[in-house]
Amino acid sequence: MSDTLLQSTLRELRLLLIRPRLWLVFALVVWLFVVTGPFGTYERLAFPTRLGYWLMLHAATWACALISIAFFDVALRTRISSRLYRMLTGAVLSALPVGLAITVINFALLMRPLNGAQIAENALTALPIGLAFSLLTWLSLSGGDQVLTDGKSKNPDDAGEADAQASPLAFESSEASPPRPSAEKRVNRPPLLDRLPVDKRGILIRLEVQDHYVLVVTTRGTQLLLMRLGDAIVEAGAGQQVHRSHWVAEHEDNALMRGSGTNGRLCVRAADGFEVPVSRTFAAKVQHWIGQRDSA
Repeated sequence: MSDTLLQSTLRELRLLLIRPRLWLVFALVVWLFVVTGPFGTYERLAFPTRLGYWLMLHAATWACALISIAFFDVALRTRISSRLYRMLTGAVLSALPVGLAITVINFALLMRPLNGAQIAENALTALPIGLAFSLLTWLSLSGGDQVLTDGKSKNPDDAGEADAQASPLAFESSEASPPRPSAEKRVNRPPLLDRLPVDKRGILIRLEVQDHYVLVVTTRGTQLLLMRLGDAIVEAGAGQQVHRSHWVAEHEDNALMRGSGTNGRLCVRAADGFEVPVSRTFAAKVQHWIGQRDSA
């Protein structure tokens, strides 16, 4: 497994795990199993033991399924265009490790057999559940915070989107969303912001390459988009590429800095305080860019 594939899988897994809806569904499913006590657990196990059993079982099986779904979503990206089909493939292939996990937990806690036949039986039981789980995960990713396809937001004109009138450095603002912007303001807004969830559409600060993704930093937070940096720059509006992996938006708080020493590295301190490295290729353009603004 290449480092890039591993890093991309871990990043995708993290993006799955930070979704509150996923944890809400997990809690509801565990509680449903605890209350109903399927597969004879209601009669055999007291409530505290039953709670611990189903919590452990679901934690192990969901972990197997999520890792498999995230891995094959990344690994098959160049071969299967549909994300749903990639996730379903991961769900199908997760049935065996899920079946193994169920069998081991049942052996340890319920003294049930630990053999190949039992693993196969549990894998077949887990298969339709895994397919339903991958479908549920895909649906959750297709909502307003979708970032792993081409970054297109489903509702770019939703009320409450942040525009250039937002407070310049109000990261993750807890204030009420501003009124729906006029058509003129939406025209002047960088098209890249339409790819972000509504609550992240603040003033654009910078872009950063992370593997196959572009990290978009605004005054409302950060978001990963699956696209090339060059394509993102085309939609980003006024600014300057300062490095092959970095772009900085035009902002009055940008400052040119140089590290200590004779050959200290040149960098731009962006509006969010991050010191963006400037490569030699772009050094002259960046100095001219910042110098023009300062002289004006």
